[in-house]
Amino acid sequence: MRFVILGKEIPGDIFVLGLDLKTWLGFAFVGALVSTVGSILGIVIKEYFISRSFELWKQDRALEQIYQKYRDPLKLSARELGHRLIEICDTYPTVFLSQQVFDSRPAKQERNCDQDPYYQRYKFVSTMYRLCAFLGWLELYRQELTFYQASRNRHTAKVEKSLSAIRSDLADGHINTASDWDDWRDTLIFREELRAIGESMIESRGSGRSIIGYGRFVDLLNSDSANPTRSWSQVVLNFLLDLEVGGKDFRRIRLCRILCHLVDFIGLIDKRDLDERLEDARKKWSAA
Repeated sequence: MRFVILGKEIPGDIFVLGLDLKTWLGFAFVGALVSTVGSILGIVIKEYFISRSFELWKQDRALEQIYQKYRDPLKLSARELGHRLIEICDTYPTVFLSQQVFDSRPAKQERNCDQDPYYQRYKFVSTMYRLCAFLGWLELYRQELTFYQASRNRHTAKVEKSLSAIRSDLADGHINTASDWDDWRDTLIFREELRAIGESMIESRGSGRSIIGYGRFVDLLNSDSANPTRSWSQVVLNFLLDLEVGGKDFRRIRLCRILCHLVDFIGLIDKRDLDERLEDARKKWSAA
């Protein structure tokens, strides 16, 4: 069989061979293209999607481990501080948060009542310790989160939001929305100071780190030598000293807000640790 193309006769076997060659080349090109695209997609999927998913999974696991490590110390210190704030809010301005009490150095308890000088100074110093210890655990927790995105983990994202409210109660001046806010007495503990107070409470224990105990805190506070705990405790003193009777000391509102947000934080961590006293205080002071 012969074919006529452009006026020329071409043997049939040559014509078919040409068609087969073109068809084969076309299939080869398409096959090479598909193979190349497939290889590129494989690399992209492996290097980006799979690797990224693995990295996100590792980060989530790391955040979860940090949360599990600090949830109980944070919860316990929040409870201890919360119970002391209940007493302060209920008996405001309290008999023990005064410069005179802090400057006293009674050697021992003489009377079993709230007027005993030794008992009053204990209450003052232990109140300082509970606030500083909570800030210490908060700083340890925050330091471990430094290289992670806390918002990517369901636990750490909620915890950070709750803790942010407590920081705001201590550090933000704008929460006083009264028209005559500049006539109010108020004292702040600024955000970097909150961290510095927390840092001053951290100590190394073997290969780990923890918060100094009450005994060590008292020794450092009473020491005549300069030390970070004593230095930064002055900021806490300024926040707590000589609360005023009347409606123009905004620190009372701050203390009530801190109490309510501490209860919220404890409930977020574990509702089973919310005792009746804490829940009742939350209802009582939530309108402050």
